[in-house]
Amino acid sequence: MRRLMVPLEVLPSQGTPRALRWVDSTGRAQHAGVARVLDDWDYAGRWWEGEVRRHYLLLETDAGATLEVYREGDAWCLSRLAD
Repeated sequence: MRRLMVPLEVLPSQGTPRALRWVDSTGRAQHAGVARVLDDWDYAGRWWEGEVRRHYLLLETDAGATLEVYREGDAWCLSRLAD
């Protein structure tokens, strides 16, 4: 999996993601439909250092890629991608 750490737009913004949009490192807009959720988990982080809790999802796209995304508050991030 490649580490990306880029902002992500998730549709719908609440509930199970069905579509994802982000801008890759070359500045091109990318999008993917979500075929299924493979896993989900919470990460409390180093709470003693003030890290914020994150909710992670491992997603399979319609094209067969695997994406690891997380939500921190109201913001989504694409953390890793395997295609």
